[in-house]
Amino acid sequence: MAMNCVDSENGVWTPCTEEDKEMVRRQMNRLLATNHFKNSRRYPVLFRFIVEETLEGRGEYLKERLLGVRVFDRPADYDTAADPIVRVTIAEIRKRIAQYYHEEAHDSEMRIELPQGRYVPEFHISRDERADHPQASGAAQIQAEEQSAEHSASSPKSHLVVPSIQAGRKFWHSLSVRYTLSAVGVLLIALGAGALWKWAYPSAIDELWEPFLANRRTVIFCLPVGTKTGESIAASAGILVGDHASAMDHAALPYSPADESSPSSTFLAYQVLDENVVFSDALATLHISNYLASRHRKSNFRPNELATLDDLRQGPVVLVGGLDNQWTLRALAPLRYRFAGTDQEQYWILDTKNPAMKDWIFEPKTPLAAVKRDFAIIARVHDESTGQVEMIVAGIGMSGTTAAGEFLVDPQQIKELRRRVGSGFRDHDFEAVLSMDVVNGIAGSPKILAVTVR
Repeated sequence: MAMNCVDSENGVWTPCTEEDKEMVRRQMNRLLATNHFKNSRRYPVLFRFIVEETLEGRGEYLKERLLGVRVFDRPADYDTAADPIVRVTIAEIRKRIAQYYHEEAHDSEMRIELPQGRYVPEFHISRDERADHPQASGAAQIQAEEQSAEHSASSPKSHLVVPSIQAGRKFWHSLSVRYTLSAVGVLLIALGAGALWKWAYPSAIDELWEPFLANRRTVIFCLPVGTKTGESIAASAGILVGDHASAMDHAALPYSPADESSPSSTFLAYQVLDENVVFSDALATLHISNYLASRHRKSNFRPNELATLDDLRQGPVVLVGGLDNQWTLRALAPLRYRFAGTDQEQYWILDTKNPAMKDWIFEPKTPLAAVKRDFAIIARVHDESTGQVEMIVAGIGMSGTTAAGEFLVDPQQIKELRRRVGSGFRDHDFEAVLSMDVVNGIAGSPKILAVTVR
C-alpha cells in the first residue's frame, strides 16, 4: 500500500490510511475555521464535500452537475450554462485557499489545492509531515526497486546471432526508423515543454483575462449611450455625495422618445441624443474586444440603458464607462474605491478607508486644454448576483476610460499590476486606481496609484 501513497511525477500525496485521511480533515478544518471561510455558508459546504468525496475514492465522479445536485439541491436536469453556481463557488474557494497559503504562517502546513479547471482537490504533504510518514517519501524508490526486480526476472538471456544480409537490412531499416522516431519525439517534447512552460508560468496578461478566456461564453460589453448619466441612480444609492441629482433641472435632461409632443420624438433627435457612444468609451471597448478576438473569444455589446440583469448573466462582462454607466456604479458600490462628487463642482475617487483624502480630483468644468490629469478605476470582481466575472473600465473623464482600456491589454502594465496584487493574481478579485497625464484631452501612459485585493 505504501507505494500508492505518493505520485513521484508531481508530488501529489494520496492519503492511504485512516490516519492519513484524518490528517487531511484536520487541515481542512484549519482552513474552514479562518475568516476566509467561516463567514460564508456556501463555500465551506462545497469545500468539505469535494474533500470528503476525494478521501473516499470518489474524486473522479466530481463533476459540475453532480455538485449542483448534491450540494446546492439543483434538479438533476438543471441548465449548468444558465446557472453557474458551482463554477462561481469553486473559483471563490480556489481564491480563498490561495489567500490562506499566501500567509507566511502556513508555509509548513500540508497544502490542499484545487487545480484550475478541476473539481478534485490535491494534497501535498509538507516536509515535517513527510518525516512522520516515511512511506510517502520512500514510495517511489520502493516501486522502482520492485519494477527493476520484475524486469530482471522476466528478461531472456541474450543469444549470439549469425550475421547475414537479411539481418543487415533489418538492422539499417530499424536504425532509420529509430532516428525518425527520435526526431519526432524530440519535436514533440519541445512542443510539449513549451506548452507546459506556458501552463506552469503563464504571462501576467494571460492570468488577468483567464476567467474570461476559460469561460467559452461570449463576453458581454455594457457601454453607456446617449446623454444621460448614472448620477441620479448613484445619488439615490448613496454612491455619489451631494444631492445634485435630485436638484437637477428637468429641462436639462434629454427628452423621452416616448413623449410624442417633445422635439426629441423625431428620428433625428433620437439618433443624436439617445444612441451615441462616446468616442473614448468606443476606443476602450475596441482595445479590449480586439484582444479577446485574438484569443478566439466573441464579444457582444449592450447599451447600458437597455441592459438587464438577465443580459449580464449570459457570460463574462466588461463594464465600460464610469459616471455615465449605472451598471458600473452598481458594481463599484461595495468596493473600496468608488466615484464621488457632482458635475457642478468636481469629481474624485473616494477611498472609503480614508474618506478625508481627496488627492484624485477631476474638475469637469475645466477647459479641455487646461486639463492636465485624469483618473480611472479598473477592477476584476465576481458578481454573486449574476454569477459572472466582471471587468470594470471606468475613468472619471473621457481620457481616463480610454487609458484604462489601453492599460488592460498592455502586457508590461499588467506585469506590474500582477506584482502589486501578489500571489494568486489569476484568482484574486482586485481593484486599482490609475492616474494619467493629459494633453489636449489625450491621455499618456497610466500609472498605478493604489491596489486593493479582495
